[in-house]
Amino acid sequence: MTFEQMKIFLEAAHFGSFTHAAERLGLTQSAVSVSIKKLEEKHDVSLFDRSGRRLMLTEAGQVLLNEAERILRDVDLTIRRVESRRPAGQSSLVASTANAYDFWMPELLARADAAHAVEVDLVRGTADEVTAWVMRGTADVGVTSAMPSHPQFRQVGVFIDRLILCGRPERARQIPDDVNWAQLTDQAPILWEQSELTQTLVAGLAAHRVDASRLAHPRLRLSSTMAVISALQGGRYIGLVPERAVSPLLASGMLVRIGLVEIPLRYWMFALRERNIDPLAAQVARAASSGADSGPRLHPAEQM
Repeated sequence: MTFEQMKIFLEAAHFGSFTHAAERLGLTQSAVSVSIKKLEEKHDVSLFDRSGRRLMLTEAGQVLLNEAERILRDVDLTIRRVESRRPAGQSSLVASTANAYDFWMPELLARADAAHAVEVDLVRGTADEVTAWVMRGTADVGVTSAMPSHPQFRQVGVFIDRLILCGRPERARQIPDDVNWAQLTDQAPILWEQSELTQTLVAGLAAHRVDASRLAHPRLRLSSTMAVISALQGGRYIGLVPERAVSPLLASGMLVRIGLVEIPLRYWMFALRERNIDPLAAQVARAASSGADSGPRLHPAEQM
């Protein structure tokens, strides 16, 4: 399987159409169709269900989609790293998990002291991808809410968010103002992001003797904070979400905080032990500390 075949497959999978994939790639529709057919014949699988008006992925197609996206992201990062030829200590390729990338790092890096700032190329990945990129040296530094435990890593706490219980005002009025941990199960199901945040959330609930499985929705699993927030805006559910992400909606009154239930959400910067991340970690921590007037209280690394 070539990289070109992977790219063609990904475009077809994303758009559900060989025609749209061809337009995106500057190919003919027949060239896309032939490329996919050769893949299917070579590996003796069907990647798409062609019975409807829109192409649908088969189980084998879904597996290839996940792996092809990961492989091509790795290749792209490697190419960027090779082409940049960064001198150590002058610039860094920083890989962040979704919430750190979407709600924290761009602002913190932009707020950093320009006179002492390290040039940063910021990329986004899952917790497993970020860890693997740092381990292989594809990325210089990782930022994630899951503290890495591998002995080859050195990690520094850089800022803290918190998971808080939120919902639409009309839904919140159905819940006691002083709802506590013991009463959470009475409000199930409660939504949250199914990602690296889950480990922190489950541990936080367990610390208060709350079984996360008794709170979770029996069928609905959402893989991003924005998806959870979107569901909360529908008014039916309440959810545990990072305060940083939901703060604009809290300020506008579209969502409200429910009770005082909260779980600390710490973010860590890490790298291989031979790399000195202290200057960059200090810049990010200072920027977080100086931004306490906009959003949740932020804490520099020294306070963790």
